[in-house]
Amino acid sequence: HSSMIICALYAALLVHVTTTQASPLHSQYNNGQCPLKIPKELSTKVPIELSATRRPGLTTIAHRGSSFSLPEHSIPAYRLALELGADYIEPDLVSTKDGKLVAVHNIDLNSTTNVAQLFPERGRQIENKGFVQSGYFIFDFTLEEVQTLTVKQRLDGRSDSFDGLFSIPSLSDIVNLLYEWNTVIHQLQNSKRKPGIYVELKSPEIFLEQNISLVDTFVNEMIAHPHANDLFFNTKNETDYGCKKKHLYQVPPLVVQCFHSQTLKDVRRELGKRSMAMPPFVLLVDKNECQHENFWSGAASMSFLSGIGPDKECLKGMAGKSFMIESKKFDLAVHAWTTREDAVRHLIHGENAEEELRYLYCKLGINGIFTENVDLGVKVGVRGCDDFLTAEEVLEEDIQDLEQQGTAGINGTVSKEICREVENSSNNLVSIVTSGLIGATLGVLFMLSSRKKTRKGMTAIPTNTNDPDMEII
Repeated sequence: HSSMIICALYAALLVHVTTTQASPLHSQYNNGQCPLKIPKELSTKVPIELSATRRPGLTTIAHRGSSFSLPEHSIPAYRLALELGADYIEPDLVSTKDGKLVAVHNIDLNSTTNVAQLFPERGRQIENKGFVQSGYFIFDFTLEEVQTLTVKQRLDGRSDSFDGLFSIPSLSDIVNLLYEWNTVIHQLQNSKRKPGIYVELKSPEIFLEQNISLVDTFVNEMIAHPHANDLFFNTKNETDYGCKKKHLYQVPPLVVQCFHSQTLKDVRRELGKRSMAMPPFVLLVDKNECQHENFWSGAASMSFLSGIGPDKECLKGMAGKSFMIESKKFDLAVHAWTTREDAVRHLIHGENAEEELRYLYCKLGINGIFTENVDLGVKVGVRGCDDFLTAEEVLEEDIQDLEQQGTAGINGTVSKEICREVENSSNNLVSIVTSGLIGATLGVLFMLSSRKKTRKGMTAIPTNTNDPDMEII
């Protein structure tokens, strides 16, 4: 493996050149908001590189809160997710009869509440996507009525100890929780990390049939909320926190996701009318749609997208590798759904949810995960990939990154050709030395002796332990 090591030394030198000559991070961000995809300069998959300025590269999205442990879409489930270190809490938003947004799994209240016991006569049938559906539909109930209901665990096998204890939260309730966390709790913890809210507008076409626009309702409620400026917008209509502080990544405070592309376009249009800063938009896609031949051309036409949210089935086998290649072409973050420790039969890789998530993160390179086991998402991000990728895979990944950077006169053709020459050379070390790389070789050898792998970007961001604004995040 000596040739592989020396080729890695050269790759490390290229990394040093490209990162030290890169432009300042601030110039890459608009309105002070960090991008949805965490910049590699500010993230790492190597545990020993975690620092005040480098966080795990995996974004953890609490799917309906910490819903493995507590009834989904309840304030305690969202609060537990924040306690466990989630980057985002994720509510599914639907509208009541009187046009108020609440967080519920779907339009039928019966799957997660006691509505059949309190309002037994209110069940009915509707036509939904060509099928007849029976249920107790959210748009038949006012907010006052909905707030009399209590929630329960939806999935069998999970604890029912908390069933009947929590109510359905409104969007306003969830924003209030996030505001309390990012102000009061944030200060008590002396933390620089501020989680955000990752909202899904659920089944917008069904609500339009009820003469309810989820888009208008969402935009109006978000802007009217008394804490909206503090959380999402400042007085200049820019995000109030993000990458304004040099070398400190903060997740964008608000993300909007939906399966319907037109809904995302409509939200963007309505926010634009009000001259508000745009949140990242994420297009959700199921396992059937992602295989459609026109999917990527359709996604490409939505130039404002920041990410794609695929069913993890889209990432199975060779199709998954192709999906990730296409996402990189358009520089889209990939936030896959959903990881559940109790859904072994739905795994696409490995023997358990942790092995599956490590495969998705370390091998395929997803940027974020929707998970109902928030602690698992945080754990996999912090654990990183040092004990997952082989040396050959690390080198291949580094060279691919160099090709994409294309700075300092370096291109992928040159880097690959040099590696080929190193492989074929009978005196590899001499070849490197005579190329004027003695200093870089010695430096990288030292790093290799102190840890298993060499990763890029270590010289891009200086660490100042005396800076009071720096902390482990």
